[in-house]
Amino acid sequence: MKTRLLFLLLGMVVLNHFAFAESAKIKQLVREFDCTQEYPVETYFGHGNIQVVESPAGRYREAEGRPLSRFGYRFQVENIGRPHLAVVRYPDDKRRYMCMMDGTSYDLTVGIFTGVNQPLSGGMLELQRIFWPRWNDCSIVFMTWSDGEPAAVADIKIYELEDLPPMDIPASPAASPRRDFGIQFEDPCGKCGSVGAYTHEEWVERMISYMKHTGQRLLTYPVIWYHHPLYPSDIEPCGDFGWVSAPDRQYYNPWTTQPADWVAQTLQRFSEEGLEFQASMTLLRLGSLMQNMNIDLDSIKAGADTYNNMLSNDQVQSSTMDWTPIYNVLNLQKSAEGRLEGNAYGERAGPFGKGVMFNPLHPTVQKAILAVTSEIANRYSKYPAFKGIAVNMWHATITWFFSLNAGYDDYTAALFQQETGIEIPVDTQAPDRFSKRYEFLVNNHLEKWIEWRCLKIRDLFRRMRDIVVAARPDLRLTITMWTETTIPGWVGIANSPTHQLYARKTTYDLYREGGFDINLYRNEPGIEVDLSFVQARDRDGWGTAGVNTPLESSCMFRDHDFLDSKTLDAITALPTSGAYIFDCWVEAWGDHKWYPCAPDDPQAKQFAVLCGKPAEGNFHMNSTYPKDGFWWDYQLRITSPFQAGPHYMEHAAHALAQLDACQITRGGLYLDSAHTDEIQSFARAYQTLPAQKFQTVGTSTDPVAVRTLPADGKRYLYLVNREYYPAEVELQHTGITDPVINLATNETLKVPAPWRILVGPYSLQTFALSPDAKITGFTAAPPQDIADALQKQAAETLDKIRQMQAADIPLPAGTDQLAAAIKTAMEKNQLAWLRRALNSYIIRKADLIWQSAPKPKDKQN
Repeated sequence: MKTRLLFLLLGMVVLNHFAFAESAKIKQLVREFDCTQEYPVETYFGHGNIQVVESPAGRYREAEGRPLSRFGYRFQVENIGRPHLAVVRYPDDKRRYMCMMDGTSYDLTVGIFTGVNQPLSGGMLELQRIFWPRWNDCSIVFMTWSDGEPAAVADIKIYELEDLPPMDIPASPAASPRRDFGIQFEDPCGKCGSVGAYTHEEWVERMISYMKHTGQRLLTYPVIWYHHPLYPSDIEPCGDFGWVSAPDRQYYNPWTTQPADWVAQTLQRFSEEGLEFQASMTLLRLGSLMQNMNIDLDSIKAGADTYNNMLSNDQVQSSTMDWTPIYNVLNLQKSAEGRLEGNAYGERAGPFGKGVMFNPLHPTVQKAILAVTSEIANRYSKYPAFKGIAVNMWHATITWFFSLNAGYDDYTAALFQQETGIEIPVDTQAPDRFSKRYEFLVNNHLEKWIEWRCLKIRDLFRRMRDIVVAARPDLRLTITMWTETTIPGWVGIANSPTHQLYARKTTYDLYREGGFDINLYRNEPGIEVDLSFVQARDRDGWGTAGVNTPLESSCMFRDHDFLDSKTLDAITALPTSGAYIFDCWVEAWGDHKWYPCAPDDPQAKQFAVLCGKPAEGNFHMNSTYPKDGFWWDYQLRITSPFQAGPHYMEHAAHALAQLDACQITRGGLYLDSAHTDEIQSFARAYQTLPAQKFQTVGTSTDPVAVRTLPADGKRYLYLVNREYYPAEVELQHTGITDPVINLATNETLKVPAPWRILVGPYSLQTFALSPDAKITGFTAAPPQDIADALQKQAAETLDKIRQMQAADIPLPAGTDQLAAAIKTAMEKNQLAWLRRALNSYIIRKADLIWQSAPKPKDKQN
C-alpha cells in the first residue's frame, strides 16, 4: 500500500505540474471552517445523525448515511460577482456519494463519489470549486445522496481571487486544425442559475473567463433543444426560456416566443476571444411538423398520409413518451397558472414506448430538418468562432428511427420496395398493415431492412453535411451517440441480468437497428462521430439506494464504456471521431411547483428579460422540503456527481488511449469549475495535437498508449496513461538528432536512448520530433505491487469460474467470453482492461453466486 500511495503521489505531481502555472492569485481569505468544531445556529445547521469521526485519514464531520442528511455553513462575502474559490478537504476512506451546493442555485454545486470502481487512497482529497457569489450572505452545504454513502468534510476555506488568468497554450506547429477540448451542455435552461449570473451577458463573460483559464477552447451548446429553435428563426416557431436565482433567492422563469439572437451575441464575443462554438440540436420536434402532423389513427388506417412514425403495433407515434413534452414555451405559463389542458399542438401519449415522433425518411420531415440546418449554418457561418452543428442522437431525435419498431408507414414501405425490389406481401388497405409489414420484414428480410434504413439515414446526414460545408468549407457536422438517454429507451432502466455486457446487444448493434451504422461513416469528410461516455449513472441507478442498489443497476454504462469492444473498435476506425463525457445529474425535487408571480412583485419585471430583450411571460418555481435548519425557503437539490480525485480524468484518458479521439467535450447541466487543475494539464497538451488519427506504436495501448504522426514537417508523439497510477515508459527510437520539443511547455529536451518518461495518472504528454525520427517500440511499467495484485486477482477469478462450471453452478451470460478475454489480458499484461473486467457485472455477480452457492467439496460431501 505504501508503494501504491507513493507512486500515486508522484504521479499527481506530474499530472499537475503545468496547471499550477496558471493558478489564480488569491486576494484574501474570506472564511474558513474546521468542520470538526461546533458553530452557532446562525453559522451552522445539520440534519440527521451528524458525527465527528476519528479515522486513519484524519478527523472529519460526517453526515448520516441516508438520503438528504446534510450539514452546512453560512458565510459573508464582500464582492459579489468576483471570482472566489472554495477549497474543501474530504476523506477518501470509504464509499461515499456527497453533494455540495449553496442550497439554492448551481453556483457552488458539485458532487463527489468515492470507492467501488475507484481504488481508495485512504487519505484526504481536496476539491477546489471556483464560483462567482451572487449574494453577500452565502452558504455551503454538504448532503448525502444515497444510503450508506455519507457526505463528509474535514475543513473548508473560502478565498476571493484576484482574477482568472488565461492559460497560455503554446502555439501549435500544426498547419492543420488542432484537436478540440471543451465543454458541452445538454440543458440550456440554467444559465442564470449558475456562475453567479443574473443575465445572459454575465454568463457569457464568465464562461469565456473560465474557458480561457482552463484552456478549453470549444463550447457545444443547444440552439435547438427539445421543441424548437432557441434563436429567432425565420422558418420555425421558436422560443427561449430559463430561470434565474434572484438576490433574495427567489426563482424567476422568463419565457418568450420572440427570442433575441443570443447565439449571434455569443459568437461575436467568442470570436473576439479566440474561442469556438458548436451549435447542437437535440431535435426531438419542430413546430412546423407539430402544427401539421396527422395523428388521427383511424384516418391513417383508412389511407391518409402521415409523417409521424407508424409502429409495429399499428399505432402512430404521437409523443416522445418521456419527460420533454412540457418544455415547449407555449405550455409553460399555462402550467404555472394551472390552466394547461394538453400539450402544445396536441401531442399525446399512447400505447407505445419512447421513440421518434417523425419519420426521418418522409420528404416533409427531411425538408424541415434540412431547412433548420441551412438556417443555422448560413446565419452563423460568418462568425470565426462558429465551428458547425452537432446532432444529439437520442431515443427521440428525428434524424433516425431509433428502433426496429418504427418506420412501417405507407411511404417508407413503398420506397423500400421501389429501391430494393423486395415485395412486401401485405394488403396496402388493411388497417393492420403496419404490424404485418413489421412481421414480414423482421422475419424474412431483417438484414436488408436494417442495411437499407442505415443507408437512407446516412444519405440524410450527407445532405446535412453538404449544407454545413457549403456555408463554410471548414465547418463540420458532428453526430453524437448519446447513450444515457438512448440505451434505457431500448432496454429500460438497467435492473436485470439482460441489461449487462454480452447479455444485451452492443451499443453498435442497437444504434444500427435504429438506422445509424457507425461503419458507414468511414469515408465521409466533414462528418465526425462522437461516442458518449456516462461516468456517474451506475453509481445512482436513477435512485438513492446507494449500498443497497442491486448489482444489475450498477454496471451497465461503465462496462460498455470500457469493455464493449465492437462499439469502441468501430469508433476508433473512423478517420475523425471523438468523445463526449456526459456529466449526468441527480435530482431530489421535494414538493416542486411552478406558480404565478404576484402582480406587485417588484422583481418580476426586473427578471422578465432574456438576453436583454423583454420576455413575454414570467413565473416562479420552487421546491419545498421538510424543515432541517437551512436558512432560506428557496431550494433546489440537483447535483452532477464526479469521480473523486485523479479519477475525474479517467474517461478523458480512456477516450484518447482507446479511440485516439480528435475531440473531447464534457458537461451537461452547468459549468463544472471544480476540476481546474486536472482540466488545465490535459487540455494544454491535448490541443497541441493535429486533429488527425495517429499511428499506434507497438501492439498494446494498455495501460499507456503511444502514438505518432508525421505532419507539418515534424513527427508528433503523444503518450497517454489510462490508469490511476503513474507508469514508467521507456521509448526505443532511431533518428532523433535534433532536440525534442515538449509541446505543452515549449521546453527543448535532449533525449537519451532509450528515452524514459514518467507518465502520471490519467495524464498526457505531447512532443514534436524531427521528421525522420521513429519510435520503434516501448515498454510501460506500472507499480509492481499493483500489477502483481491484478494478476493474482485475475488468476483467482478464473480458478473460481472453473470450479463453478465444474460444479454446474449457473453463471451470468457471457462468462465464458469474458473469462477468455481475461486470460488473454493476463498474458498481454493489459492491466487497465483487466481492472475494469474484474470489476464488471459478470465477475461481481459470479462472486455473489460463489459466496452463496455450495462449494464443490461441500457438494461432494
